[in-house]
Parts: sequence; C-alpha cells; structure tokens
Amino acid sequence: GQCNFCFVPKGLGYWSNRLYEVLFAGCIPVLLSDNIGLPFDDFLDWTTFSLKWPMSEATPALVHHLDKFVANNWPLVEQLHANVRPNRCWFDYGSEDPDCSPYLGILWSLHKRKASLPLTPGKYWHWRGAPGAAHTPQEPPTSG
Repeated sequence: GQCNFCFVPKGLGYWSNRLYEVLFAGCIPVLLSDNIGLPFDDFLDWTTFSLKWPMSEATPALVHHLDKFVANNWPLVEQLHANVRPNRCWFDYGSEDPDCSPYLGILWSLHKRKASLPLTPGKYWHWRGAPGAAHTPQEPPTSG
C-alpha cells in the first residue's frame, strides 16, 4: 500500500492479530497498546521497525504527530520501512528462509527460557525451608 504507518490497537489479550496484518501490509506498525506482549522481544529489536504510542493519547493529535514525523524525519521513516520486510519472516509460517521463521523464533525463545532456569543436581528439587533443607540431600527428605 501507500501508507507509511498502520495502527495496531489493543486486542482482547496482550497481543493482537492486527500486528501480523500490519507487518504483511508493509506498514510501519504503530503499537497503541501500553501492555502489548510483543512476540520474540527477547531477540527482535522492535524499535528498529515499529513505533509505540500510549493508548490514552491515541487522539487526532497522533495523526498530526505522524505527519510531522514524516516531514521532519524522512530518512528515519525510510529506515523503519526498510526494516519491516526483513523482520516479517519471523511471523510467516510459510517462510522458506531457514534462518528466519516463527518455528525458529519459538525454539530460540524456549532455549533462552530453558537456559535461565536453575540447574538442579540429582533426581529431586532441593527446596528451602523444608525439613532437612539445612543439608544438601540427593534424595528428598523423609518425615519421621
């Protein structure tokens, strides 16, 4: 299309299908949800291809602000546009790019989450405050 920006209002939850539609329309997403949970935010830098605006300030003044933004920052608008296309593959389940697909993004996110979990030796969790927790048992404490 010929639009520079497309609004992404809040959905029913913490994300919205509108985000995906906007990315594939080729627009720069203008995220209007204060609490949106952005997919793959652990490795995608959303600031390089989207804008965020408080929902409470989504008034006609926003359109005026975006018009001024285009007039005064055209090189940045072009860069944001240029960054939309290479990031769309993270949301394309039919992507043929072996280095960029939602499947790979989900695997990376799960790998990072797993790496942040505590490593536990032995077969059982060792919990604080439980009987025998002053010791470091390899088996769970027995009540006796």
